[in-house]
Amino acid sequence: MSTPQARRLAMDILRRTMDHHQDLQAAVDDVLAGVAPGPDKGLATELAYGYLRLRGRIDFILAQLLKNPHQTSPVLKRILGVAAYELLYLSRIPEYATLDWAVSLVRERLGEPLSKVANGVLRNLVRLGRSVHLPDYYEGKTAGQAKFLSAWCSCPLWLAELWLKAYGKDKARAYLEASLQAPPLGVRVNRMHPQGERLRQDLAPLAETRTDWGFALKQWPDFLDEAVAAGAATRQSLAAQKIMDILGAEHWPSPVLDACCGRGGKTFLMTELGKTVWASDVNVFRLRQLKGESRRLGMSVPAFRAGAQGPYPLRPGPRTVFLDAPCSGLGVLSRRPDIKWKRTPADCAGLAFLQDEMLRAAAELLPSGGCLAYVTCTLNPEENEGRIEGFVRTHPGLGLLRQAQSDPAEGLGEFFYGAVLKKG
Repeated sequence: MSTPQARRLAMDILRRTMDHHQDLQAAVDDVLAGVAPGPDKGLATELAYGYLRLRGRIDFILAQLLKNPHQTSPVLKRILGVAAYELLYLSRIPEYATLDWAVSLVRERLGEPLSKVANGVLRNLVRLGRSVHLPDYYEGKTAGQAKFLSAWCSCPLWLAELWLKAYGKDKARAYLEASLQAPPLGVRVNRMHPQGERLRQDLAPLAETRTDWGFALKQWPDFLDEAVAAGAATRQSLAAQKIMDILGAEHWPSPVLDACCGRGGKTFLMTELGKTVWASDVNVFRLRQLKGESRRLGMSVPAFRAGAQGPYPLRPGPRTVFLDAPCSGLGVLSRRPDIKWKRTPADCAGLAFLQDEMLRAAAELLPSGGCLAYVTCTLNPEENEGRIEGFVRTHPGLGLLRQAQSDPAEGLGEFFYGAVLKKG
């Protein structure tokens, strides 16, 4: 049989993401851009995201079933991996249908002998039954907590070791298990918009959890598309909104320089809080996106191109500098599961050096009494507490006002760190 379209699309997404290092969502957007609306788009997206979230666990299972897993063709392992995700986690697809397309695709790409291997491996996987859904299966086949978490929680061994050292056994496991689940859909209601209050009331009964103007939703209601288009709401993770609340963004002195503004999610959050915000970014494409957001929301935010290490063409300067710092992204693995298979410990160390440069440049801009706010979307003490504590030690004119980190008990599946410093 020919391979069903959704599976071919998923394989193309994974090829672009893992072999050519394209960001997962960008690969999804590119591959599905010309595909007609229908179930194939949803299934292809689910297969790509789901497989990458659980790839480590699936690879561990397949290693028990393959004779020479380390010498197995990467093409065969990927086809088996996607098929295994279907068999284990997509109960609405009949087993025979998954076996049929996977074995046929292996035959097409790798020949008849390996198609027989694929058939045998997948049938043996089915025979394992419920056991592979329980942590005992992995605990009994691994030595030590790090290797167990690497297998059960589907992450590289170095990441399990990092979080065990940083957060202890229970919290590391909680963070890792939360990262395996698709996060809720986040939305921020624009409190400045005439429809804002009515929209907030309409969303309240639909929310899994919420803040005053932010909501986490299990499903996206149709009326929100119109609200977003009208500038009454913005798609934004509730976890990202909460870290800004906890850091007291509404009390930061204006004007605020958002020195890593990206497409402007937090820029316009601060604007909606009544702040005067200036936006800068080194990336021209992101600045164009920010200008598009400015038009959609009907808010005028001055924006210019500059690296967050400075220098800045500002006279006079801001009273608050906000750094939504480039980071390893280990706090948003639920939304960007490809990151854990691409990042290395060396990447984290390089980012920490860049973060130091940004903090230094931000501090030089501030007047006495000014604030420096620092946020990352990672779980890595070297990029979080370590950066801030080290920076304060070497810059005695700055004092730590507050710092915070998302808690897995919040149920949002995404984790942010933030700190606010004040210049004496």
